[in-house]
Amino acid sequence: MERIRQQIDSIVRFLEPNMGFINCHMVDYLTEQHWKQYVPKAIRGELETCEDYLQAKEVFWGQFNQTQSYHKHLPGVTEFITAASRYRLGGSEVQDTALSLEQFKEALTSCRKETRLKMTELMNVKKCHEVEIAAAVVASLCTAMASSLTEGTLEDVVVIDAGDGKGYLSSRIALEHGIKVLGIDCNEENTSNAEKRRDRLKKKIPKAVKKSQLEEDEHFRKLDSLYKTTTQLIDFDSNLIELASAHFPGGHRSTFCLCGLHTCGNLGPNCLRLFHQNPTIKGICNVGCCYHLMQEEFIVDEFYNPTKVSDNPGYGFPMSSYLRARRFALGRNARNLAAESIERACANRENPSDKLGHRALLQVIFVECGEKRSHQVGRLKSDGFVDYVRKSVRRLGLAERVTITDESLLELEARFQVELEQLKVFYLIRQQFAPVVETLILLDRLLYLRESGYERSFLVKLFEPVVSPRCYSLIAMKY
Repeated sequence: MERIRQQIDSIVRFLEPNMGFINCHMVDYLTEQHWKQYVPKAIRGELETCEDYLQAKEVFWGQFNQTQSYHKHLPGVTEFITAASRYRLGGSEVQDTALSLEQFKEALTSCRKETRLKMTELMNVKKCHEVEIAAAVVASLCTAMASSLTEGTLEDVVVIDAGDGKGYLSSRIALEHGIKVLGIDCNEENTSNAEKRRDRLKKKIPKAVKKSQLEEDEHFRKLDSLYKTTTQLIDFDSNLIELASAHFPGGHRSTFCLCGLHTCGNLGPNCLRLFHQNPTIKGICNVGCCYHLMQEEFIVDEFYNPTKVSDNPGYGFPMSSYLRARRFALGRNARNLAAESIERACANRENPSDKLGHRALLQVIFVECGEKRSHQVGRLKSDGFVDYVRKSVRRLGLAERVTITDESLLELEARFQVELEQLKVFYLIRQQFAPVVETLILLDRLLYLRESGYERSFLVKLFEPVVSPRCYSLIAMKY
């Protein structure tokens, strides 16, 4: 536990001087001169022309490519990337905290379950990758829980899938491993879609068994009885024993494993709290996502929408007593940034959207027209800068106050051509903080579990980050 606190301290020391940079609004890039305000002087001195910006992009995109050498005349850019990488999970400042999937499997050797069925139907490549791995991990965890029961077997364990969605993970756990799963979702439409998908999935099973060259297990034919769904809100007052008995009559179900694949916003932290507060939940496997939808305890979010978190109240950050005692806050833009995937961006050589530049230019127009600076345009489809401005102004109801000709708009875009290319590099520089902020969020959750007395709690890298960017899971047992 002390080592986790030290790692948190190290990350906080790195982040705190850069919080203005991390939380800056890209819409203010031009009007607030973000390049001069936030970019380290060493980098500004190296990047002065469009050619420099293009070469800087190559350095950022190539940071995970061991065969690609950095541009020697951009040492400031290279050092910045190296410095930030030290504070990511696996970096020199955060070593040996997250287990690899193989390390976790080795720790559960006697209870280890593997994926046997090859079923790519009804899922995209990303979801298939996640479900095959997560289902085996949850099944291994349930097997370990069952082995610790003084009286009982795997037959007595029920998996609760919080935020079941379309039932991708829950149906696979039931089908592949013969474990009872109750998928709970607060959205009736999600539950209906999960049930429809289950009915379609049953028709695919015989073909998948044959393709996987497996002998047919009895539970391959019992998907209906092993996987149940319900629409309701699971909270700290939920009686899981009654709930399980209603859906799985016969037998006394009193041992639960709580799982969640990409639990959104506050749902992830609340699942960890539920694990701690409910004595019948003996194990948890939780992969969080959508950090921007978390509510923070020590900061007010000006764009906070309570309707989006009404089903999961409370605070999502910080969780640990350690950071709460420091009243530490991240900020909405920092949480937004934490949800970005630096690995995927580099693998796909992703160029920041032109609309970032369009919105920054629109802000210049707003300032010149005397408009307030807190307009939130949101996402919209547009064909070029002129079309973007016209649609944004109409959406905001400013057509009468913001008047400018198409010719003037094109002149404005041409005048800021170099700055717009510079903005894309600024975005990539700022993106280096993304995995650092996510690391802090995950360490805070792990520390909460350790503070709560669960020494058998771990961060495990389940997925390939290019395929599934939110790739880390919190896994814990009460035995």
